[in-house]
Amino acid sequence: MSATLRDRILLLLSIKESGKKIDFNHILEKVSRDEGRKVGESELIEELESLVNEGLITSGQEGYAITNGGLEIIKERLPSIEKSLNLSYRMMLVAREYYSQVADQIMPFLKDRPVSVVKIFSDDQDPIHKVKPLFVRYARYKPKPTFISIDSKETLMRYVDDHAIDYIPYVHGFEMKAPDWLVLDLDAGEELKSREEGFLAIKFVAKEIFDFLKENEVMPALKFSGSRGIQVWAALDNSKIPKADLFAAYRSLIQNIQRNVEDRISSAQVPAELKDLVERGLTTSSVAKKEERSMKVLIDWSSMKPYGDVRAPFSLHYKTGLISCPIDPTRLMSFNPDEAKPERVSKDADRLSRYFELSRSDPSRLIKAIGL
Repeated sequence: MSATLRDRILLLLSIKESGKKIDFNHILEKVSRDEGRKVGESELIEELESLVNEGLITSGQEGYAITNGGLEIIKERLPSIEKSLNLSYRMMLVAREYYSQVADQIMPFLKDRPVSVVKIFSDDQDPIHKVKPLFVRYARYKPKPTFISIDSKETLMRYVDDHAIDYIPYVHGFEMKAPDWLVLDLDAGEELKSREEGFLAIKFVAKEIFDFLKENEVMPALKFSGSRGIQVWAALDNSKIPKADLFAAYRSLIQNIQRNVEDRISSAQVPAELKDLVERGLTTSSVAKKEERSMKVLIDWSSMKPYGDVRAPFSLHYKTGLISCPIDPTRLMSFNPDEAKPERVSKDADRLSRYFELSRSDPSRLIKAIGL
């Protein structure tokens, strides 16, 4: 089923702030672009009048706005017509509903720290299938750059209304003295990523890291990246780390964890599909020379620095439309990216959030175990 002109009008109005009026010329410009043809003014007027008469939109001197009935209609029709509708609008509609449901779960990872956001707009050449992302680091640039601060659900939803659908907090607070989170970001090399066993390899490495940290009295948490990776997080008691530059200490921790986990994997019970990879060495912490790690899992430490950032748990990934969601560690090896669809995560957000309750761990035993 293809989208009609009325579907395009309803979708356009649905992504605007509640009650906001959109003028005729703006509607004409946007629906013509998405239709791929010049929509006639009389044709648009006729459609708008029909929608008003049906109670799906309202009209006034300032323009047109969608009603609750119109919003429900476009939501109902979306699954059957979405492939012929503007992608950025579709993602915005999903984001507005999703974040209104999971604000309580994402806010602990946004409060009291700088946050970058990704805003999405219609792609100039192909608005139906592509978006134009804009990575925004500052709330304003003049008279001097000011970090984005999101300390309430109301502020979060204002950013959503302003097309921000992806939330990427810094690993430290505003003072930038030390990281609050230890983040091990797992991603497959280019060749491994293209293979069926690529995601299995990432899950297997994540499991070994998770178990290794727990055995050394650090309580980790797992989350899906929102694309094809997995992250292992922990919160450490920084007073127990004997080094002045804590960012450097965290980077060194991850590099040493990788070496220990690689040794651990060599004697672990390995899935049959991964045995050849393990024999050749499965992991690396070298972020340079991509071609040399094309068949390895990178344990990435690069966010452990001043201004280092990481996608928040429960954030919507702007490229995939999936959620960077916490993972139940007992189900890690069976986790499937389909579980990260916004509608599934929002329904299960309370339970999922319990898998990502970070408490500060004493890293002393871990530091000793890895010989740091």
